[in-house]
Amino acid sequence: MTSAARRTERSADAVRAAARLAKVAGTALAEADLTLPQYRVLVFLDAGERPATQVASLLGLAPSTITAAVDGLTAKDLVERRADPNDRRRVVIALTTHGREMLRTGDAVVAERLDRLLLLLTPDEAETVLSGLEHLNQAMERMLAERFGPPSSEEPRRTPQSDSAT
Repeated sequence: MTSAARRTERSADAVRAAARLAKVAGTALAEADLTLPQYRVLVFLDAGERPATQVASLLGLAPSTITAAVDGLTAKDLVERRADPNDRRRVVIALTTHGREMLRTGDAVVAERLDRLLLLLTPDEAETVLSGLEHLNQAMERMLAERFGPPSSEEPRRTPQSDSAT
C-alpha cells in the first residue's frame, strides 16, 4: 500500500471515529437537555455574537430556516437576538447568561463521556488523542475565522489555555 493510500485510509478511519464521537457527544448532551446542533450553535457563539446568516451557514440551513432554530434556542433562553452593532438592519445572535451556563454544562457532560473512553487507552495513548483533538480544534477555529471572520463583539473568549490558568 502506498503512503498516500495509507494516509487516505487513516483519514477515513479518523472521520469515522469523529462521526462515532459525535454520536457519543449527542447522547451525552441529551442528559443536559441539549441537542448536538444546539450545542454547536452555543460553541460557535461562545466567541461572541454572530449574524444570523453565519449561524445558518454553520448549520447548513437556509437563512429563512434559521429563524425556527433560533426561535427554539430563544424559547429556552439560550440565545437572544440583537441589532448588529455594525449594521442595525441585520440581526445578530448572542449567548445569554443561561446559554453560557448550558454550554458549560454541555462541555462537562461531553468531557465526562470522553474521559470514560480515554480510560480504555493507556495514559500515553489518551494524551496523544487529547493532543490530536486540541490540534484539530485549533485548525477548525482557524477555518471558521477564515470563513466567518471575527465575531461582532469583543467579549473575551474562553480557551483551554485560559481555563487551565485559573
